[in-house]
Amino acid sequence: MPQTAAAGPTPPLPDRGHVWVDDAEPALLRMRGEVDVAVVEDLRDRLGAQSARGTDLAAVLPRVRVVDMTEVTFADSSAVGLLAGLVMALQSTGDTLAVRGIGPAVETLLEVTGLLPHLVVEG
Repeated sequence: MPQTAAAGPTPPLPDRGHVWVDDAEPALLRMRGEVDVAVVEDLRDRLGAQSARGTDLAAVLPRVRVVDMTEVTFADSSAVGLLAGLVMALQSTGDTLAVRGIGPAVETLLEVTGLLPHLVVEG
């Protein structure tokens, strides 16, 4: 329930982003909102990774094969680092990482960074 002040209700905070593993589908990592360094650091803290580097996070996400970015409104280099770490971890086993629902801005980011050719893009 939003708090109220003398001037009226406090406007809702913008969705600052969230990244989580879907309990029903442990191979699925979901991203929502603005996925930036703070969001990736939060994921690291929740999972007990040594650092927020993509390779360290990939080590604690060994079953992830799909990343759903349908609800991502913004992504920065931290999100790219996370995806790159997952890609590198899977390449060593001959597997690939699929991403679904990437919007034009995220697609451009992945293309500019050179990561897009290493991903299987779904819908």
